[in-house]
Amino acid sequence: MKVQAVEAVKDKKVCFFVLNGEIDEEQFQVVEKKLKDMVQAGEFNVIIDLSRVGHINYKVVGWLIEYQQKFKNLGGDIKLVNVSPYLYDILRLYGFYPFEIYPSKRAALKSFM
Repeated sequence: MKVQAVEAVKDKKVCFFVLNGEIDEEQFQVVEKKLKDMVQAGEFNVIIDLSRVGHINYKVVGWLIEYQQKFKNLGGDIKLVNVSPYLYDILRLYGFYPFEIYPSKRAALKSFM
């Protein structure tokens, strides 16, 4: 997994996550640590690129939703980019579909304006 900080418009800092492979409960611990670090640093805007993800565990989706709600309560958000039809179906299948999905990082960054 790669995390890259990006300066977005209107002085908002956005962290860009590029996840790889299959995201299960164990792999999510790495993501969760980064999300907790962001909360402590006062950074609440995240873009998660799923273009390299083959599968995501349904529990992980639930945890991402919990973080999204936390970030929204703090004035931020978690947005998804490059979601394959398969991953889209997983999100929809489990009824966990509160995320805004964008076709590119640039489009997602613009949405934070």
